[in-house]
Amino acid sequence: MYMMVVHKFSEIGVPMVPRLSECMNNGRLDMRASNDRELESVHSLETLEMIREHLSTIRDWRGKFDATDNRTASRIPRLQLGRVYAASIMYGYFLKSASLRHRLELDFALTDEDLPPLGYGIRIPLHEFQRRGSDNVAVLGCPTDRISSLYQGSRRSRKTEELRGYVMGFDSEALQRCAKLKSREAVNLIEKHSWALFGEDGGAGRMEDDEVISVTFSSLKRLVLEAVAFGSFLWDVERYVDSIYSLKEN
Repeated sequence: MYMMVVHKFSEIGVPMVPRLSECMNNGRLDMRASNDRELESVHSLETLEMIREHLSTIRDWRGKFDATDNRTASRIPRLQLGRVYAASIMYGYFLKSASLRHRLELDFALTDEDLPPLGYGIRIPLHEFQRRGSDNVAVLGCPTDRISSLYQGSRRSRKTEELRGYVMGFDSEALQRCAKLKSREAVNLIEKHSWALFGEDGGAGRMEDDEVISVTFSSLKRLVLEAVAFGSFLWDVERYVDSIYSLKEN
């Protein structure tokens, strides 16, 4: 699964960030090749808008980052930066799941538009409709000229609902369903990758909480965009592998 995720990065021509210690220069994280455009190309425009909001939240975190000045670096504990990276992987996984669910519901709404009206093809004599129709509508408490407009309005709102509004309308059950990693293999993959990237020696040893590194906003953005793309790729890979092998449920 991990190699398949790495291959997806190679397909868009983006080398993944190596072990963090290999990117350090006098205690400062130095990301020379940003590849931001390639990493952003993975996502739809609606998804990308939500990723940018995620980035803005991190940027404004305690007022530490200045997006307009790449020479100014903020000092962040390595462990905390690792948590931001892992959380961004999870966010990418969630967005992929939610966006596909959103698209599926929109497709159902469009299909519904293509269906003939209720009762199409059922031939009722006009005098019978005139005699009974008004009584049936009265039971609904709705005038006949309002039924069609309400139905059309309902379909229109389902069609035009944006991803952000759709996600904001999730209840706790839907939120958990989209955010939860489906397999134990995916959980282990994220954990091992994060430790390999942020661990002092690339192993699973404990990171020191007081170890601080200097990070510019452009370097942070590069890390976050990679992490979100990683999560999106992981969702695809997990589904593909699970269709061939039975992954352990998380």
